[in-house]
Amino acid sequence: MKHTGIVRTATITGVAAALSLATVVPALASPQSDPATTVADLDGDGEIETVTAQLTGDNEQVVSATVHGTFTSIHLGADSWVPLEAPLVSDLNGDGRAELIVTQAVGANTTFVTALHYDGRDLSQVVDNEGKPLSVPEGGGVAAHVGYQCTPLDGGGRTFETVKTEADDVRADPITYSGTRTVYTLRDGALTAQKTISIKSRPLTDPVLGTDAATCDQAGS
Repeated sequence: MKHTGIVRTATITGVAAALSLATVVPALASPQSDPATTVADLDGDGEIETVTAQLTGDNEQVVSATVHGTFTSIHLGADSWVPLEAPLVSDLNGDGRAELIVTQAVGANTTFVTALHYDGRDLSQVVDNEGKPLSVPEGGGVAAHVGYQCTPLDGGGRTFETVKTEADDVRADPITYSGTRTVYTLRDGALTAQKTISIKSRPLTDPVLGTDAATCDQAGS
């Protein structure tokens, strides 16, 4: 998932301040009312389900699917003034069951996404290490570098990893970034932090800053 935004060159202190550049930019067109669809194997049985995202009001969307004849849906936040994106089909732990990456907010430089999982009956949000619904920023422009990727484990499975860094000095050449990379495992819709790696003044070419949403794709999707 690649998002291109307006380049900002002001010096920012703190990741939170850097991400404040993600103020929503209203589109000129009217809100998109047509549903956005994709397909995913939500329960890992080899059967493909159709997943639909639909704007239902100001800043609200419903994501729904029917699994073995049973309908399930969940209400989530959304930006009403940008085109609604279909959920990205992922597998954050490599167990064969799809998680859905859903865009909730789109800013000038940063997009915020959450993740859904199917628990055998319902769609629900993946929760973070503190039990809160997951919210992951992607992008960051020049002032910050944020995002996520998945890494295969020996013997099977994957870790889910988030990067949250800020630029040390946006006037430098090359620009370096400092912050953290957190490695999680996912089980039953809940993330558990396994380790946090400190990042100090590293250029974007350093692997510790690597982010690639495509590494989390569900096999065959």
